[in-house]
Amino acid sequence: MLLSIHIPKTAGTNFTHILRKCFTKGLYLDYGTERDLADARTCAPSILNDTIKFEKSHCIIHGHYHYLKYKDIFSSEQVLVTMRHPVNRVISQYRHIALNGDPRVERHRLIMEGKMDVLHFAKFPFIANAQSYYLEGIEIEKVDHIIVAEFFPESVTKFVRAIDRTDLQSEISKITERKINSREGDSWRTKAIPIVDGCEEEIERRCAIDMDLYLRALDKEGYSSV
Repeated sequence: MLLSIHIPKTAGTNFTHILRKCFTKGLYLDYGTERDLADARTCAPSILNDTIKFEKSHCIIHGHYHYLKYKDIFSSEQVLVTMRHPVNRVISQYRHIALNGDPRVERHRLIMEGKMDVLHFAKFPFIANAQSYYLEGIEIEKVDHIIVAEFFPESVTKFVRAIDRTDLQSEISKITERKINSREGDSWRTKAIPIVDGCEEEIERRCAIDMDLYLRALDKEGYSSV
């Protein structure tokens, strides 16, 4: 079973399109809410009670869930994760919520009403260090495949070769050439506090755990730090 963990705002949406091409059958999408820690870490009884049956019809689980959700559930596992520079990821998530948040979620509502800026948003450990939360239970050096947003085409090419689907390379290249959705060019049409220049250094300090994780991932994959 390939456990494909899509950490929010790490190019995972583009990568989902690629997975649909690579795994026309056997792809199971797990996009329960990443805001519910219990759901993100608890395997559904329908899967847990009959893993043999599930494995017969599925070979990959992709979505917003933590590694602990499926750790040691299946007869064998490989792990894939989508990652991004922590500061870029936090800013992208803040921008996404500011422009398209869910007002039923208190944190989203505060951002959309202009009562929480990006620096306050980055105070939450599960935001600043979200990638470490998602990968709790496994060392990054033991992750089989890493898709790095800043090296998206290179990462995808490695993965496609690893699963022996180079026959799809031309189709997949069209997807990797698309701009990763950061909403950076979207108009600021809410009351949310705009992101100001110079906040990156403070955000990076709050992302210290994820920065270490990210740099280790780059080292493992042979990429230069960005």
